[in-house]
Amino acid sequence: MKVVDQRHLPEERLATMDESGKRVYIFPADVKGLYRRYRTIVQIVLVVFFLILPWVKISGHQALLLDIVQRRFSIFGLTFWAHDSPLIFFILATLTIGLGFITALWGRVWCGWACPQTVFIDGVFRRIEYWVIGSHIKQMNLAKSPWTWEKFIRYSITWILFTAVSLIITHSFLAYFVGAERLVDMTQHNPRENWTVFLIMAFITAVLLFDFGWFREQFCIIMCPYGRFQSVLMDDDSLTVSYDPIRGEPRRGFAKPGGAEGDCINCYKCVAVCPTGIDIRNGLQMECIGCTACIDACDEVMEKIGKPKGLIRYATGNSLKGIKSSMFRPRVAIYSVMLVVVVALLVINISRREDIVVTVLRGTDTPYQIVKGEEKENNGEEEEQIINHFKVHLKNQTFDDVRLKIAIPETWKEKHVEIISQTDTINLDAGKDLTVHFFVKFPGTITAITGEQSVKIIFLDSKTNQIKLEKDLNLVGPKSL
Repeated sequence: MKVVDQRHLPEERLATMDESGKRVYIFPADVKGLYRRYRTIVQIVLVVFFLILPWVKISGHQALLLDIVQRRFSIFGLTFWAHDSPLIFFILATLTIGLGFITALWGRVWCGWACPQTVFIDGVFRRIEYWVIGSHIKQMNLAKSPWTWEKFIRYSITWILFTAVSLIITHSFLAYFVGAERLVDMTQHNPRENWTVFLIMAFITAVLLFDFGWFREQFCIIMCPYGRFQSVLMDDDSLTVSYDPIRGEPRRGFAKPGGAEGDCINCYKCVAVCPTGIDIRNGLQMECIGCTACIDACDEVMEKIGKPKGLIRYATGNSLKGIKSSMFRPRVAIYSVMLVVVVALLVINISRREDIVVTVLRGTDTPYQIVKGEEKENNGEEEEQIINHFKVHLKNQTFDDVRLKIAIPETWKEKHVEIISQTDTINLDAGKDLTVHFFVKFPGTITAITGEQSVKIIFLDSKTNQIKLEKDLNLVGPKSL
């Protein structure tokens, strides 16, 4: 296995590639310091959040569920179905524009601090290597050495632990798509009963093992498109991990005879800790993920030689040139406006969204029918009764089955207005919609004056007898002369 010679990084090609284009493996050194402590805390929080979120319930449903097969989505108490794709678009647009906004301000802070690729490799997989094999020097020497029983045992333990971690990550990931409780139930049965999910699990586990265990920085350098996008999203006022050439140059060993040297002692510590194998002193590069490891490494050296920290630090391109940087600039303003608009549209659409959508339409037959009713007490004549035909379309946008009853408020019941329907209870399953026909029967006196009358109908929960919603109906009938 070829490893990177940190003191002779090529300028004409990637440091992780030799002259023939083959992989050169990186063993980044562990680092201690302020940013390392902060990143460790962030990584622990993110990993724990990822693992426990599928088990958290909001309003009785999984906090985050993306059930593609059933075409239902639960996002922090909000429920969506496939027909809610515009809302899902707003959510994705918010995340995308938000990432562009963050990049314009703070560069690749996502890559270095929150990207799953970085969090799991740096926070879990490399911790396992440091624990089983040892420091980066021991890892490098073991990789170069011939195969022995010690090498076989250490690598076996390492990859067994890699596999166990990958399985945990995969199952937690699948819980977001099939449901945590259903996933637990699947694991207790024969894989043949859930072949599709089992094969997906095996495939994702293999991909994670390959990526987190071996491919690693190559994904960031070769496959991830975000590294290419950063040149468009960032400018000279974006905050990035940067080396100060004015203060550091000429570095030790490059000064002219009798000339003053910069603060950089050319120790290559910044290169030794870089997870993508670059030399940050060569300026901002596409391979840099902004992980701050070089900052901590350099600060430790500066402290030892009695120099001020910050030779490598978070800085903007303009500030390194002595030009004042500004957070408020056209690029940031455009992202801000776009973000506000998309979030506003998302909030408006969610606030207007109803759990149960009810549309009441008049039947396609005659506007009304006249029938004879009960005899009047005073003269024995039969009271004229009017019937209107309606159909109601209901759509249940929640994840719970609903049982509804159509009813008339008491004030209209006293006036002998009644609902006639084939069924007393409407069974509306989660995510389903149906159409129900019903008739409203009322005395002719209700519409005698104007020929029409607006009344309300209510939809009751058959279990709790609570009003779920109300709708207006326009009754029509003959107008008395």
